[in-house]
Amino acid sequence: MMNSRNKLEFKIVDQRNEGQEAWIRFENSDWIRLDFMLEFYLLKDVTLSKSYKGKFKDKAAVKRYGELFYDKFSKLTSGGEKFDFEKYLNWTLNNSTDLSKALKLMNS
Repeated sequence: MMNSRNKLEFKIVDQRNEGQEAWIRFENSDWIRLDFMLEFYLLKDVTLSKSYKGKFKDKAAVKRYGELFYDKFSKLTSGGEKFDFEKYLNWTLNNSTDLSKALKLMNS
């Protein structure tokens, strides 16, 4: 799926035994996974991801989660134009404190 007004792309990737995942990218950026870490980064909350926890082997649930998250991301970032993909990827590698908070929210 691609937003016609910009270059925000969406795809579902089958991870075989690990279920499916939803991914996005803007123009030629790296692909990033739509998951609780991204939701926490954007909103300091994981409500959407938590509501789908344990359902990622169900293709229909993954598709619905991905579409809902894609729409939310698109609205929050002006179709990806106001989101720094590289900054987010660096955050995922270098911010264990926030990642621990996000994980704690997912498991609470």
